[in-house]
Amino acid sequence: MPFTLSELPVGAHDARFTEDVGAMDIINARLTASQNGDRWTLVTSVTETFTPQEISAGWEFEDWASVWEWDDSDHDFITNFGVTRFRPASLRESFSWTWSNVPGDVLDTELGGEEIRVQVFLRNFSTGSAAIHRFTPILQISPG
Repeated sequence: MPFTLSELPVGAHDARFTEDVGAMDIINARLTASQNGDRWTLVTSVTETFTPQEISAGWEFEDWASVWEWDDSDHDFITNFGVTRFRPASLRESFSWTWSNVPGDVLDTELGGEEIRVQVFLRNFSTGSAAIHRFTPILQISPG
């Protein structure tokens, strides 16, 4: 019989523990930007990790990303990258999203420099689990 996470003692491991507890993960989230005149290209890359059980089950996963201008007091949503649905073939899968030819005024949400970061989401579509998310580090740019 499978155990739930709350039924296992702290630090315990049991081969019968089969509940999907979100073993998928997002690591190494990075954001780079390049400028050509008033146009920008943003590239976000991540590594998504999966367990052997998630792969052998043939489950479908979905990932997507949101671009933000990030401040101490408030944050400005800029855009989303669309959802990609896939079946992982290995324990580590690399993904990237490229947003090219972005006018500087789209990224310029306030006076002074901009702090851009991307929020990457991952969820198990097959089980309907809630999405996990990770942020890239903040990237300082000056589009104006």
